[in-house]
Amino acid sequence: MIEAKAIVFVRGKKPDNEIINTSKRMGIPLLVTKRYLFESCGILYQHGLRSF
Repeated sequence: MIEAKAIVFVRGKKPDNEIINTSKRMGIPLLVTKRYLFESCGILYQHGLRSF
């Protein structure tokens, strides 16, 4: 059980079919990037994503 608005896979990791199907069913966007976690967090923060 999570209250996530989206899930980010970093370092080129890819979600399996079960995760993709579950996220579709729950309406949770999946993002995939080759960037490292620290860099990804910085980019999201620069674009207005803040923790709650």
